[in-house]
Amino acid sequence: MMTDIKFRTVTGANPVIMLDGKRVKFKKNSFGNFEAKADIPDGARLKLICWDTILSPLWLLWEMLYFIVSFFGIFDFRKDRIKRAFEFEAVLHPTTADPKATLTVIRSGGEGSPAAELECNFEAEIIKNSYSDYELIKKRRIIALIIKIAAWVALIASAIAVVENTMGK
Repeated sequence: MMTDIKFRTVTGANPVIMLDGKRVKFKKNSFGNFEAKADIPDGARLKLICWDTILSPLWLLWEMLYFIVSFFGIFDFRKDRIKRAFEFEAVLHPTTADPKATLTVIRSGGEGSPAAELECNFEAEIIKNSYSDYELIKKRRIIALIIKIAAWVALIASAIAVVENTMGK
């Protein structure tokens, strides 16, 4: 059954939305929300995951690669990054004639609080809906910041040494 799905997110979130294990393609509307029309069978699983690359095993490589590509952070155009990862999962039962669902990500207060709110005109069972406070995210961002500052200091020191060396000759 074709269902209208609307998704509202917070700034900086990079969500992945899946329906029965397949990624849903959304189009941005004029209000900044995302909309899609999808064929949702009875019992379909809707899953929303939001995480940051800093949680991946190769996080330091990605951070440093992006740091260099963005000309040492000068042209860093990434939006605000998330402070917490979150996960939402629900089983949908669209039985009405014109099924509509709106999924809204909520800015939340902490561990275990709801990550998203689902409003729909049909029955839905929420299986998982929580934020995860990762101390790991905070620690890795501090490590990346220290390395980036050290890279800038080394770059400036190298430039000064080159200038002094060429001036002395």
